[in-house]
Amino acid sequence: SVMSTSVFIVCIFLMFWEGLKACQLPQDNCPPGATLTLASPGGGAVYSKCGDTINKSVAKETPQVKFQNVQPDSLYTLVMADPDAPFKDNPTQKYWLHWMVTNIKGSNLMDGNALGGDVVMAYIPPTPPKPEPGTTNPHRYMFYLLEQTDEPDTSLVNPEWRGKFRLDDFVINNGCQIVASFQYTTSF
Repeated sequence: SVMSTSVFIVCIFLMFWEGLKACQLPQDNCPPGATLTLASPGGGAVYSKCGDTINKSVAKETPQVKFQNVQPDSLYTLVMADPDAPFKDNPTQKYWLHWMVTNIKGSNLMDGNALGGDVVMAYIPPTPPKPEPGTTNPHRYMFYLLEQTDEPDTSLVNPEWRGKFRLDDFVINNGCQIVASFQYTTSF
């Protein structure tokens, strides 16, 4: 009947809507117990506490990434993106993809060896542009660690251009399994 078909369609829509809401990027990029640790290459000083402002020179080289709450034999994807490119008040290049590594073994993350996986997009350090006189242009740099449920779908990565990376769609296409995150802010 028409009524049962309508109810079925509404139920399917609601299930789809709930699934989309569940796949949204976290509002808190520094969740307790699910925050990545970033350190200077060679195991040097820890960058900062999650959410802090750092000098961009600290992030000049590829960081070591650690996270203890992983399954040693599982595989993970690490994404670093800037949602504020080129200017925080007009982010026409949101999300600028700074780094992506797939197929990272959990045991490597426990040791801090994030480069043990497959580099999809090589690391580039923070590069916020010079702000207009009398203004500031702080940029947030977000790191997301996704647990892989299958071979990662990197079809949204444009190897020729890092801007306008569809991070939300990437997370949805890859199973919505964000297990940890990190964020810092830096300026020109």
